[in-house]
Amino acid sequence: MLDEMNDESDGRSAPIVKLGDASMASPFTAKHASVAPTLDIIRQGRSTLVTTLQMFKILGLNCLATAYVLSVMYLDGVKLGDVQATISGVFTAAFFLFISHARPLQALSAERPHPNIFCAYVFLSILGQFAMHLFFLMSAVNLASKYMPEECIEPDSEFHPNLVNTVSYMVNMMIQVATFAVNYMGHPFNQSISENKPFKYALYSAVVFFTVITSDMFRDLNDYMKLEPLPEGMRSKLLLWAMLMFCGCYGWERFLRWAFPGKMPAWEKRQKQAVANLDKKQA
Repeated sequence: MLDEMNDESDGRSAPIVKLGDASMASPFTAKHASVAPTLDIIRQGRSTLVTTLQMFKILGLNCLATAYVLSVMYLDGVKLGDVQATISGVFTAAFFLFISHARPLQALSAERPHPNIFCAYVFLSILGQFAMHLFFLMSAVNLASKYMPEECIEPDSEFHPNLVNTVSYMVNMMIQVATFAVNYMGHPFNQSISENKPFKYALYSAVVFFTVITSDMFRDLNDYMKLEPLPEGMRSKLLLWAMLMFCGCYGWERFLRWAFPGKMPAWEKRQKQAVANLDKKQA
């Protein structure tokens, strides 16, 4: 039937491809004397799966933190300036670009990645990290609100820099940088952060940049970004809280990776059990 349809076509339409044709099988066809191509497919498939999982987690955490800043804080007149939004967008785009360039390791690991995002590990990781992010955001904003004058700011008014805007922007960017660093999945499937040089340098640049603007080392730079000067005691508190937030998220993520490893296929469990039983009989 497919041959008749191809014969009846006028030649201008694309031919109908049948199952088994070389055009469909070619991506998975390798003329090699060993099983190396099969290992390459498994390694690259695991790398793609791990990268997809970490992308979903990072996007979810960034969206939750940004939603709090842009919706809940919107009632207090907190908005992002053009320069602030541009700089945060550049850093975020660079992080996503360099994360996707991570290469799989040559050695095939015995561990398994999680097969999908709908698992206890992903949900608990997002909930735990977002709880720390939210506590950090609320604590920093409440601290900044104490220094704000009593004034009524309309939600639809034009952007005017104030202390709450400055603190919420800095904290939101600290959270985004920490999210990328904590949720990056390196070994045993992909390159680690130290091996992924572009991503490592981007992280270092972001940490240095936001430490500089938080400590107010260059007042002209903060004025250009429409950031208000922070009180002396608040600078050290924000940096300390950011470090505690990062350590808490890092410890929570590592604990969940240990507590919820990727599930081993049932056939492999039976195979290992059969090998163990055979060894006992031979002994």
